[in-house]
Amino acid sequence: MKDGSALVGSWQLDSFELQSADGEISHPYGRELTGYLFYNDDGFMSAAFMNAKRGRIGDGELSEAARASSYDQFMAYTGPYEVHGEKIIHHVAVSSLEAFIGSVQERWFKIDGDRLELLTQPLSVGSDAPVGRLVWHRVTSTKPSA
Repeated sequence: MKDGSALVGSWQLDSFELQSADGEISHPYGRELTGYLFYNDDGFMSAAFMNAKRGRIGDGELSEAARASSYDQFMAYTGPYEVHGEKIIHHVAVSSLEAFIGSVQERWFKIDGDRLELLTQPLSVGSDAPVGRLVWHRVTSTKPSA
């Protein structure tokens, strides 16, 4: 699958973990997650996910929400993508994580039926260089879940 056509569509996040060089597994956004990943035929992608327990703050007043620290509970980025063999390259144009803006994020991918697994390059996290593993499943319903 060299052209990336099997990636096109909507994916829902099942899990995200980091594995450090010594084999230790961590879940930086928690074990209960929610999020989506989209790839379109025009060569653009968008990903957003968060801790599923992240709740509303107050009555939705934006000045109150601005005071809440949530960078460690939410991640989103978007931009063009390209596929080279079993590697996908995200050219990040917009991101909730400032360090990602303008970066190139390479992922190895494997599709098995309606399951997509993405592995990151080693990430720079303090003195460690963990590899991220994200598992998604394809979604096709256009109706919100109840």
